[in-house]
Amino acid sequence: MKKLALLFIGLFLVAGCKSLSLTAPTSATVDTSIKPRIMQQKIASNALAFETLQWRGQAVLEREGKRQKISVSTRLKQNEGIWINGSVIVPLARVFITPKQLQGYEKINRQYAQIDFRTLKKLLGVPLSYEIIENLLTAKPVDARAFKRAKLSFAKNAYVFSLRKRGVELKFIFDAEFRLTEQRLKENKTTISVLYDAYKKMDGQWIPEQLSATLFGENGATTLTLNVKQAQLNGSVNMPFAIPDGYKPIFIQ
Repeated sequence: MKKLALLFIGLFLVAGCKSLSLTAPTSATVDTSIKPRIMQQKIASNALAFETLQWRGQAVLEREGKRQKISVSTRLKQNEGIWINGSVIVPLARVFITPKQLQGYEKINRQYAQIDFRTLKKLLGVPLSYEIIENLLTAKPVDARAFKRAKLSFAKNAYVFSLRKRGVELKFIFDAEFRLTEQRLKENKTTISVLYDAYKKMDGQWIPEQLSATLFGENGATTLTLNVKQAQLNGSVNMPFAIPDGYKPIFIQ
């Protein structure tokens, strides 16, 4: 049961990305005199703005020494839904995430699951919400309110924002171009870490080209590494989803 849930988590951490124009590495330098509020304003103005987003890409899922390549098609409607289709030559699974719950089914064993976010928190050991998932996929701080209260420090060629909130530790690291390069969310013995290794520019906006998401827990680590290929910004998006007849439910506890 947890294996299927982890597959869903892996799938919705995957993104792909219209043909994108490659940009050279930044030559900008960190301004250590900048005030935190001004810095946050620059980050907000640099964040990806979209109504809909469609991706295609390939990811590698690694767990317990095993590696599996997954082709993924992803569609987002901001604040409404995230639709994901995963395949290896043939379709394997489909996931639909809304602000209320995560639903998904896999075709090999003809099974499906429906998980609300409270159950998902118990399963993974860290708080997750629709907003957090959408922000992870679009390279934005997972908790916008917490980010506004975070303390600014400086590292080599990086701006670092840190905060501890009700037992949850958050860290956001940005480069000199105000692009998010890493964010971490930790609670108790569980950590989610997302590295944004490269960006490309599309329609004047920065889109993550490469990211690596890792879930660290008591039972080991699960890592999903993705290379983006194609994307479309603000196009027409459909999100068809229905549990096929005859599929058996999985009750994840």
